[in-house]
Amino acid sequence: MSKKKLAGVVVGCIIVIIVIVVVATNTPTYKLSVSASPSGAGSVAPPGGEYEPGVQVTLIASPASGYTFDYWGGSASGSSPTITITMDSDKSITANFMAQYDLTIESTVGGNVSAPGEGLFPDYDGGTVVALVAMAQEGYYFIGWTGDVSAITDVYDPESTITMNGDYSITAEFAPAYDLIISSSAGGSVTTPGEGTFTYGAGTVVDLRASADEGYDFVDWTGDVGTIDWVTYRSTTITMDSDKSITANFEPEPPPPPEVEYKITGTASQVDVTLNNASGGTEQYDNVSVPHTYTYETFDDWFLYISAQNQGEYGSVTVTIYLNGEVVKTSTSSGAYVIATASYSRL
Repeated sequence: MSKKKLAGVVVGCIIVIIVIVVVATNTPTYKLSVSASPSGAGSVAPPGGEYEPGVQVTLIASPASGYTFDYWGGSASGSSPTITITMDSDKSITANFMAQYDLTIESTVGGNVSAPGEGLFPDYDGGTVVALVAMAQEGYYFIGWTGDVSAITDVYDPESTITMNGDYSITAEFAPAYDLIISSSAGGSVTTPGEGTFTYGAGTVVDLRASADEGYDFVDWTGDVGTIDWVTYRSTTITMDSDKSITANFEPEPPPPPEVEYKITGTASQVDVTLNNASGGTEQYDNVSVPHTYTYETFDDWFLYISAQNQGEYGSVTVTIYLNGEVVKTSTSSGAYVIATASYSRL
């Protein structure tokens, strides 16, 4: 081969090599960025990097202690901690983790927690709502939940729930149960807590309220009244330290104090008067002008009496007894010096 032809072959080879190098140098790559949320909650392997098009990359999310994997976000999706992606573009992927919390449950003497049970219950996902059921033994009463109770729906309900937003330790509290039997006499009722049999935990302070019917007054509480605050108050309290039976007592309202009026009327001009007063004494009045009225707003004696004697030669005299505004006795006499007399017994 001539030198000229050899030189041409060499130049051609060099050009082919240069083209191959240029083509290899211009091959694109894609960037993979990975992260964990929240920070410190876990890690992702591999940690990202540069990949040629079409390369399949397997990502594994590993939670830190106290967390669990939740889902993939960004350029990936799914809830499996292991996924495979194909690098056909730049990708930014986030592994999302969720905090997990422990629930410790115990109970005092007198009952137990049937749901979810007692002991340590680990790894509840944050926000999980856990049903709580406390069961009292015979002769005992559920008082309430104590401890880390801020996330419990109702601490006084034996069937409640707790939302797991942290590590919690709770206790179901029980106490000896006592029966309170409540009744009332005629003339009223017990409105709080009502009438019948009620069960309370030891030491419970129970409100009592009695209501009298129209025409009756509350008198007192009787029975096992040793821990009643005020036995003569219709609204009071009782402390449950044993089984108790109590009664609210009522009596008819006393009649209103009688009002008595003695009235003297007629055509006579003047009269001499004798009457029985409110305290049972006798009062006499001379030369009383007619008409005339004697009034007693409160009359304590049982016997009412009045007489009026005409002091003139003619005319009539009428005496009338009024009790609480009603006529109970009246009498009339006419003529000179006549006497009109009226009496009434309140017995």
